[in-house]
Amino acid sequence: MISQSVLEKLEFPKILQYISVYSVTEKGKKIVQALTPSFSSPEFITEGNLVSEAKEILIKDIHPPLIYLTDLETSLSKSKIEGAVLESKKILEILSLIISSRNFVHYLKSNSEVAPGLLKLTDDLFVDKVLEHHIQKVINENGEIKENASPKLAEIRRDIREKHEELIRLVNRITKALKEKELVREDYITLRDGRVVVPVKAEHKRHIRGFIHSESATGQTVYIEPEETLEMNNDIVSLSFEERREIERILRELTAKIGSVAEELKSTHDTIGYLDSVFAKAKYSIEIIGSFPQVDKSKPIVIQDARHPILIKKLGRDKTVPLNLENKGWNVIVITGPNAGGKTVVLKTIGLLSLMLQSGIHIPASPDSNFHKFNNILVDIGDEQSIEDDLSTFSSHLSNIKKILLSADSDSLVLLDEVGTGTDPSEGSALAVAVLLMLQKRNALVFASTHHGSLKLIAHDQDGFENAAMEFDSQNLKPTYMFKQGIPGSSYAFEIARRIGLENSFLDLAKEHLDKDKHKLEKFLVDIEAKSHLVEEKLKNVEIENLRLSGLSNLYKQNLEKLEKDKKQILAKAKEEAEEYIRNINKKFEKIVKELKESKAEKEIIKSSQEIIKEIKERNKSILPETTEDINTDFNVGDFVSVKGTNTTGKILEMFHDSKKATLLVGTVKMQVPLQNLIHSAKKIEEKKEREYSFINFQVEMRLDIRGERPEEAEFEVNKFVDNAYAAGLERIEILHGKGTGALKKTVKEILLHHNRVKTFYFAPIEIGGDGITIAELK
Repeated sequence: MISQSVLEKLEFPKILQYISVYSVTEKGKKIVQALTPSFSSPEFITEGNLVSEAKEILIKDIHPPLIYLTDLETSLSKSKIEGAVLESKKILEILSLIISSRNFVHYLKSNSEVAPGLLKLTDDLFVDKVLEHHIQKVINENGEIKENASPKLAEIRRDIREKHEELIRLVNRITKALKEKELVREDYITLRDGRVVVPVKAEHKRHIRGFIHSESATGQTVYIEPEETLEMNNDIVSLSFEERREIERILRELTAKIGSVAEELKSTHDTIGYLDSVFAKAKYSIEIIGSFPQVDKSKPIVIQDARHPILIKKLGRDKTVPLNLENKGWNVIVITGPNAGGKTVVLKTIGLLSLMLQSGIHIPASPDSNFHKFNNILVDIGDEQSIEDDLSTFSSHLSNIKKILLSADSDSLVLLDEVGTGTDPSEGSALAVAVLLMLQKRNALVFASTHHGSLKLIAHDQDGFENAAMEFDSQNLKPTYMFKQGIPGSSYAFEIARRIGLENSFLDLAKEHLDKDKHKLEKFLVDIEAKSHLVEEKLKNVEIENLRLSGLSNLYKQNLEKLEKDKKQILAKAKEEAEEYIRNINKKFEKIVKELKESKAEKEIIKSSQEIIKEIKERNKSILPETTEDINTDFNVGDFVSVKGTNTTGKILEMFHDSKKATLLVGTVKMQVPLQNLIHSAKKIEEKKEREYSFINFQVEMRLDIRGERPEEAEFEVNKFVDNAYAAGLERIEILHGKGTGALKKTVKEILLHHNRVKTFYFAPIEIGGDGITIAELK
């Protein structure tokens, strides 16, 4: 089990607090706030997938039928006790649970296509319309017992009304008589202890026979129940007692009905609370533009576009710098760089996102990422100096390190912040090296930040180690918070000191006392980082030039194909016109022959005319040679071809020379096409393969996925994608924006409508995505 101190250091409880705000029920809030990471991959992956299903429903703006429900555990337990009576308002809360359960069953069945996993949870939802209607018949929405709850109750209440009306008439007569004698203060009656009384001036109280119930605060008025009304008041009180007993009987009977299905209702209560927690996670995922990437230990860790969720809350997504890293065989990575450059944030991001995933919570990272499951996350972050325990900063770090070394194994994630600090630098550095080497032998995955130069050298020389740096803008003397893998970083202490205004004379004096080798190393690291920037810029220029050349090459091939196509079209058109001309000549000659026959021309003339026609036809044959196109069989398995007259391009999987056909793979669809309808394609279709990670990617994809991006982010990506695709000579591209709220779809439409490289655009066929994908044809 991951310790509570680790959860708190990585600020996991804050994430639970963010999510619980979206919970509607008390049970749902408790479930969210009690979440802890799971060590069972199937368990938390299933949970994450359920959240994805709930998110898919919410994106369609279809909200779950959740209403506020108190924790009903106590009421449901009490209902099982024989003779127990639940208050009417508690029964109303149980009614809300039953109604919510029925509505949820309908809701999940209506969305079963996108939420099959959530639909299975309806097996634990109890629906009982008979009990639901029975409660509604007995109790109104204010928690009052309805008069028609039972015939006896209706009769009692009718008797009470009649007695009360009779009593009021009697008291009015008495009050009127007393008013005439000026014995009462006001001409009104009131109630005391449930009995009708008359307000009488205190000095006249002995003039009226009756029972004094109370007096006013000033003592000037006493409230007397006249003697004549005693019996009638008693009758009403007796009827009220009878009414109370009947209500108690009705509630006892209703409680027993609830108690008979209390276990089913408890299960429903738990399931509704769980569904509430799932939808709360889904709402949080929408807020952070989250996803649930792979968790597969058989593949290397790959983290793409990951952001710290608490920084997103504080700064906004756009101002939170994303983290990108890939594990290429190392299990210890040493992160160096300037103070306040983001080293600790990197450690906390990796730890917190791992905790979230193993709790079934979506994270703000690319869905193409891959994480590992950890059975333990061990952390030494922050200063745990303790006066009470007589621990210095260094001692507290060593105490943590000791626990980590005892617990770490191949299923552990270890996060060490500023390892080896708090003591003599040379000794601290040696201890840090020993710690990392021991953890590396145990195959733990270790992320360690440091300022020790010796650790940078170890990370460079030792197998299983990797260097990484937090980027620093040396021109503007400020951190960029970008994580750079594969190179060590400099602390930039003198640069930062210069930035905050320390005098040059002071800095020169400090440099005189700096270890010469260390100074050379730091200067070397600064130079490396500067050169790295230059290399990256040059690589970008090379990539642009390659795209341009690739585009020109494709354009040349397209022009050749167009010329060949135009040539065939011109020949075909010429043939058609010639044939039409010949048909017209033949008709004229046939007409002449017919006229000659009708005019009884001499046989020699007719015969001569027919010979002329025959001769013309022969000449026509020589003018129009056989133009039937030979079937091209110059294809091989693996060739990339296009289907004539369409934009369809695919790869040949099989050849059938007998039937003169070929099987093509177009996207994910196989089709058979006659060889005569095929031509060699000028461009290859990108085959789906494992993602390769490199600094340069010269290929231009045919599809852009912008799901999860904000419209303003998507606008830049789409414009860049269209320009690159045009430069690369692509004729057709796809933009995957999803259906969602429609904002991205609208943004894509606006961009393509006004882009000068776009010929036309339309939605994909329903079977491959419908209006979740826009296809654009380029000029």
